Amino acid sequence: MPLQKTPSPQPAASAARLLRRVGFFVLAAAPLLSMASRRGFVIAVPFGSILLIMATLIESETNKPWQSIGRMAVSICGIAGLFVLLWAGLSLIWTPFKSEAMARLANMIGLVVLVMTTVASLPVHSRASNLHLLAIGLGGAIVLANGLSIWSLNDPDLVIDPLFTERLPLFASVLLFPCIGWLHSRQRFGGALMLLVFTGSFLILHEAYAALFSLTLGIVFYGLAVWRATWCRWLSGMMTIGLLVLAPVLPFVLRPLTKWAFGATDLNVDALRAWGRLVQREPLRLMTGHGFDVTARAKAAGLIEPTAPRGLLFELWYDLGLLGVVGVAIVLLMIIRASSKSAPVLAPGILATLICAFSLTVLGQVALQSWWVTLIGLVVIMWFAIEQGQYHTIRPRSISTRSH
Repeated sequence: MPLQKTPSPQPAASAARLLRRVGFFVLAAAPLLSMASRRGFVIAVPFGSILLIMATLIESETNKPWQSIGRMAVSICGIAGLFVLLWAGLSLIWTPFKSEAMARLANMIGLVVLVMTTVASLPVHSRASNLHLLAIGLGGAIVLANGLSIWSLNDPDLVIDPLFTERLPLFASVLLFPCIGWLHSRQRFGGALMLLVFTGSFLILHEAYAALFSLTLGIVFYGLAVWRATWCRWLSGMMTIGLLVLAPVLPFVLRPLTKWAFGATDLNVDALRAWGRLVQREPLRLMTGHGFDVTARAKAAGLIEPTAPRGLLFELWYDLGLLGVVGVAIVLLMIIRASSKSAPVLAPGILATLICAFSLTVLGQVALQSWWVTLIGLVVIMWFAIEQGQYHTIRPRSISTRSH
């Protein structure tokens, strides 16, 4: 009787698994690479994404994996995002800094296409070993960062790159929640707590109070979502979309309160006063904006007061006006709604990530820079991969269990 031979794995499937493992390894190493090079993070994320796409191209012989790109594009969130990009492109007609804005918009469109293609290329079920790499990569970066921070306290002659103290706290606070969401879904509560403690200690050592505030706010919303998911989604929508839509009213409401609380010479009072003057001087520009990516260069050129505020609320209204704000608000609303359709164990982390990233942009800690857009793209890829890594079936009970 001839022996049955175990079929050997197909070379294409083996190569795809290897490429996918390397791709996740590169994405996991991105926070570590950001500590070694200013361009390390911006290069690592697209490179890891391309490896994931190549793995699916090798493994798939049909176009079925890529059909989800069309579904994403025609969804409400996709249409709203596409409208924002189209409106940003149209605003280049009246922006005074066309060449710089065109280059940045082209980079943003390219990254959006890359992220959508990467999400579409993810397998139906992501391997847990690949997703563990994401948490390990962030944990390794935070442990190394804490070590360097303590070393710098003991050795005053140690010179640390300013990038280390400016960007890494923002990386850590935003990337923490996808990693916690994954560990929570696998009931690795000890690992999630350790990651949270190390990240919090790093932010405290570097006095990154804005990142620490955003991280704390995200943790609060994480707890609220675990306790009352529906109520937390409603509160998240009111907070994000409400602030976006009502932003032009804020300088007139907050300036008297800020002046009473901190005095007339406070910098925040000057910022709100400058914002209010712009609203009163050019009310029609609230509809169209002044053009994509014009705020920072307008300050440098003296077109607006240097004391004008930083952050998403002012810059989005000044650049893209009401139409751009409405598009961004719809995208945020769809993200909040999508959290209700994800696995219940992941919904708190999705909301916490949104609130943390949103608060960082409102506080003016980040602008529309390549590294920040790349970071948001990495977070999107991570959450889709984590969603694909959840169990979609219920294991049947064993015969011995059913008999008792």
